[in-house]
Amino acid sequence: MLKRVDLDIRDGEFISLVGPSGCGKSTLLRIVAGLEQQTEGNILLDGETVDRLRPRDRDLAMVFQSYALYPHLTVAENIAVPLTMRRMSTLDRSLLGGLLPSARAKRKDIAAEVNKVCEALSISMLKDRKPAALSGGQRQRVALARAMVRKPSAFLMDEPLSNLDAKMRVQARGEIAALHRQLGSTFIYVTHDQAEAMTMSDRIAVMMGGEILQLDTPDQVYQMPQDLRVAEFIGSPKINVVKAIRRDDGALSVASDKASGQSIHMAFRPEAARLTGEAEAPLSGVVHHVENLGADLFVQIRLNDGGDLVIVRCDPAGIRPVIGDRAGIAIDHARLHAFGSDNRRIDGSFRLEAAQ
Repeated sequence: MLKRVDLDIRDGEFISLVGPSGCGKSTLLRIVAGLEQQTEGNILLDGETVDRLRPRDRDLAMVFQSYALYPHLTVAENIAVPLTMRRMSTLDRSLLGGLLPSARAKRKDIAAEVNKVCEALSISMLKDRKPAALSGGQRQRVALARAMVRKPSAFLMDEPLSNLDAKMRVQARGEIAALHRQLGSTFIYVTHDQAEAMTMSDRIAVMMGGEILQLDTPDQVYQMPQDLRVAEFIGSPKINVVKAIRRDDGALSVASDKASGQSIHMAFRPEAARLTGEAEAPLSGVVHHVENLGADLFVQIRLNDGGDLVIVRCDPAGIRPVIGDRAGIAIDHARLHAFGSDNRRIDGSFRLEAAQ
């Protein structure tokens, strides 16, 4: 169920609706497309209300997760379907239509447009194949071509890459972003994959529980999350969150029975911290696990007294800690975030001090 969603999408913008399963992102997309009816509010396209228009009359093209290709048609025939249904009458599409000069001219024009789109997506060699003979990535391109050939006012994409393997998803992300730049059309893209949203979008709408928690550029969503739930959802590994106490002068310390002040959530990204000696660090603990990813080394530290687990991004070329070693954690105060009990961001400058 959506909760008072207010979303203004600019002409030619690539905007992603991202969030966990069940957050309402696909429902919102289907309402825009006209496949579902909202109980209140309005959908405006180019300033005109389209609530009463059928999906086919909204001039929107939708690419589904399942691709929705006709298995008995070739690639070229699948791509031509929207133009055939729009431009050709029932008589034109019948066997007798082949005898009509006007129908033959229409088919020739449609074929030329299909060829142009196939060339743009590098699938000309697939035109005579059936969907069953295509890979997942090739089917995804055919689905995009069928949407492109209509020349719609906007493209709606509902997790179109979820059926692809990891390597193909990376390649497809680049192709979709390049396609957006080439067409200059509006793209509304639904995904649960933050990497897709971060790498392709002009802006991201992070959704949870049927509402938009934050709408901003990928950089701002990552660097300045306005809600703790946004901070935890965006970023891999996820942001470190530690219960802390905030004093009136802005100083923070890890929550303890002796500390007094406002209880908050302190958060920082793994790359905003570094390992150091215990004596000079506001946080310390025991090395719990070390993940070597080649280009990155992620060290998990269990804070003292069985506290929170914190991840620190380290240089693989540097000194590698050993599981069971004790280590201190220094944090870049400029990249330290604070969130209240309501999950909302607390603005200000903060410094972390060692617990007394």
